[in-house]
Amino acid sequence: MDKREHIKLADVDIPKNYSKFSNDEKKAVCNKLIDILLFHINKDLNPKYDRIEFLDKVFESSMISNEQMESYEICEVLYDCRKLINE
Repeated sequence: MDKREHIKLADVDIPKNYSKFSNDEKKAVCNKLIDILLFHINKDLNPKYDRIEFLDKVFESSMISNEQMESYEICEVLYDCRKLINE
């Protein structure tokens, strides 16, 4: 996917040492990220769309993009977020 196929949703900083965090710390980071993104989604997305399904697709698309850019640290965070929202 190229940049023309993407919409910038929010700026989020991911700790560089995320992979060294405990499971509880990772979950806290992911929950914060999910909250931030849902805040932006709720402002702009038509109410007829499922927010969690939309967010899951955003995470999936972002994982693909970041994998292509070899940003594996970000992929790890996105993967963990997807696991959380699909539990």
